[in-house]
Amino acid sequence: MRTMNPLILLPVGIFAFLGGAVFGRSRRGLSMTVPKKGSPIDGVPLLKWERFVTVMAVAPKQRRTPRCRLGTFGMDARRLADVGFMVAPRKSTVGGEAGVWIGDWTRPLTTEKFLGSMPAQYTAFKRSMVRMIPKVAGFVGAEVDGAKCSLSGLLGVGHLAGEAGVESWVKDPDVRKRFKSTTSNFVRTNGIF
Repeated sequence: MRTMNPLILLPVGIFAFLGGAVFGRSRRGLSMTVPKKGSPIDGVPLLKWERFVTVMAVAPKQRRTPRCRLGTFGMDARRLADVGFMVAPRKSTVGGEAGVWIGDWTRPLTTEKFLGSMPAQYTAFKRSMVRMIPKVAGFVGAEVDGAKCSLSGLLGVGHLAGEAGVESWVKDPDVRKRFKSTTSNFVRTNGIF
């Protein structure tokens, strides 16, 4: 029987120990422990973010409303374009509904792929919330109908009204009365964080 030369095994052992660092592969960041995930919003604890996500998840993932709000979070084409999932958002008439936001999907996404993927829907929602923060943060602490606005409440408003709609919603009681679902979203989400 032929035995292997120990000098040949030495380089193989070193390569295995280093995890391929010789070829540009690093062991840094590798661990036997489960990686810690956090909230995508600085300063917001994960549990509060998860509660907010749960409150904002209003429908089954396959849902498509007559006004083309899609998925669990009911996102429209305008917001999906803001976060890079669609391009060319525009208003159109769909199934007798006028003023519906539509757009063209960024490849390889399609309506079917988006509605079939919770990871895609969550990513779009998370990007939307993070992107909105600089536009709505200036209204944190403003008083609306006897309640102080929190960041989560303003994000709830912006989810339905868009970034630009938050200011008029905060400042104008008539806007709050006219857009009852937006006001209801504020009540459900205000004070989470």
